[in-house]
Amino acid sequence: MKVLHVLYQSLPQVSGSSIRSRDIMLSQKEVGIEVLAITAPFQNSISKKGLDIIDDITYIRTSRNTKNSITDLRKGVLQRIYRVFSILIFSQKLFSTIKKEKPDVLHAHAMFFCAIPSLVMGKICNIPVVYEFRSLWMYQKTNSRNKGFINKKIEIFLIHVEIFCLKKAAHAVILNENLKEFIFSKTNKPFKNTIINNAVNTSLIRVLKASITPISRKDFVFGYVGTITEYEGLEFLIQTFQELYDDGFKHKLVIYGKGVNKQSVQDQINARSDINTISYKGAIAPSEVYKAFSEIDVIINPRLNTPKTNSVTPLKPLEAMAYEKLFIGSDVRGIKEIVPQGTGFLFSSENKNDLKKVVKKVASLSPQDRDSHKKEALDFVVSHKSWLQNAAKYKEIYTTLCS
Repeated sequence: MKVLHVLYQSLPQVSGSSIRSRDIMLSQKEVGIEVLAITAPFQNSISKKGLDIIDDITYIRTSRNTKNSITDLRKGVLQRIYRVFSILIFSQKLFSTIKKEKPDVLHAHAMFFCAIPSLVMGKICNIPVVYEFRSLWMYQKTNSRNKGFINKKIEIFLIHVEIFCLKKAAHAVILNENLKEFIFSKTNKPFKNTIINNAVNTSLIRVLKASITPISRKDFVFGYVGTITEYEGLEFLIQTFQELYDDGFKHKLVIYGKGVNKQSVQDQINARSDINTISYKGAIAPSEVYKAFSEIDVIINPRLNTPKTNSVTPLKPLEAMAYEKLFIGSDVRGIKEIVPQGTGFLFSSENKNDLKKVVKKVASLSPQDRDSHKKEALDFVVSHKSWLQNAAKYKEIYTTLCS
């Protein structure tokens, strides 16, 4: 069975959708599915040859430009119009790729830019289309009350475009129960769907952990590794640790990542030049992320309470568990769904006093209690959140559609 994955982007950052796409394809190869991918015109080419081979997977490039134009920054009107018309270019490339490669299934990854060409070409070429929807990406701002009338209308329109694509696909894959609940609250017409949660590549992490040289340190280090956006709540986290410092709590906080709120994070740290226990370490390459985890004892995910954080499950809590790190997260629904009791510690979102209590509690755990929590979290990830288990679910969907 051959599956052509239709991707918006494919070069994994510190975290995010592109990492999920990569792990989906790697795990599918492990269960015997032949996979290849085609990427949108905005994804840069590495080799300039029209295709790249990464992790033994072939990526067919629509553009040979070496500059990546995919960004989290809000785009201007002309850029948005250009991207809409780029669907035609992408569709033409997708059509020629289908004719050459003859896939059995098209698997379109979020967003609608990938879904619409896939649905059209799937109809023309008589190939079933799976559409995978992962987040409420159209909600860019944390506080919807600050949005203008036009931006609110655009969000509503984009939600309905995504729902249209989900309905028209032969089968929809949705990230989690919360996201499914939101989607079905906007439509009264059911469609075939399967929930496939976020997971981690436990086989790869096991190898990376074995390559880490144990670090002997007296400090107990808290940290964040991931994308730096407004809804991640990093300014809130830094403010909380600055107040903890004033209370005599001297444990370190380190932050790795990049994103649109990077400068805001740096400004928040620099606002207290008298504190030397909080630091921003900058971006880190995906291949080096395991090194960042080796410097941290407790991963914190302080997400704010937004529509996006209540419907999307992040990868970092699962990675923290797989790397045998203690985990602290806010109690937004996206995090609560993947952190069962005993695998992590939750605090009331945007509540500094509650976060302080949890941080102090975790810092005071005995070595035996720390090890117990790490073991329970690792067992949970290996048993329930590995990509190899997810690959079997995808294979079942593909097989049913092809038959």
